[in-house]
Amino acid sequence: MTDSYSLLNRDLRFYIHEKGWPSLTKIQNASIKAFYTTNNNLILSAPTASGKTEACFLPAISKVSSWDKGIKILYISPLIALINDQFKRISDMCLDMYIPITSWHGEASQSKKDKIIENPRGIVLITPESIEAMLVNKSELAKTFFLDVEYIIVDEIHSFLFGNRGLQLKSLLERILRYTYNVPRMIGLSATIG
Repeated sequence: MTDSYSLLNRDLRFYIHEKGWPSLTKIQNASIKAFYTTNNNLILSAPTASGKTEACFLPAISKVSSWDKGIKILYISPLIALINDQFKRISDMCLDMYIPITSWHGEASQSKKDKIIENPRGIVLITPESIEAMLVNKSELAKTFFLDVEYIIVDEIHSFLFGNRGLQLKSLLERILRYTYNVPRMIGLSATIG
């Protein structure tokens, strides 16, 4: 492991060790170092299966100082299938740290949504459409839901670069910022952006 490994918190170093990773990937090393040496927003661009998910979640999870209350990481994806896939990976990463992970989209469990409404905490994986519905139909919920967000991760950012989806995402992010206590750090992910 390189210096970037030692920057992560103890629980995540233990997770990596237990999983038997021989080393961090190039994008993981670069993103962890950038997370800890700058306060900049980041775009992580690397080929599919290069470890981009871990490249953004490892340092973001590691840098959250307290998971006791509030949603700390908001992961936005245009695809429900991608949310479902990432849910498994992130849940595995967070299992021993007791960080709640919630999927929020049209096909997600209403009882799990109700649980996080009652006690907003952890990481939420959500579609732009679900954010829009919340902001329009449940603005009181949005006030508490987005208040403590420290990191916003947008996957497949290339799909938001042009057209209506990009305009919608820009609008959503600006509206979310009205509710956050501090300005969250933004991380964009893409396998195809140039």
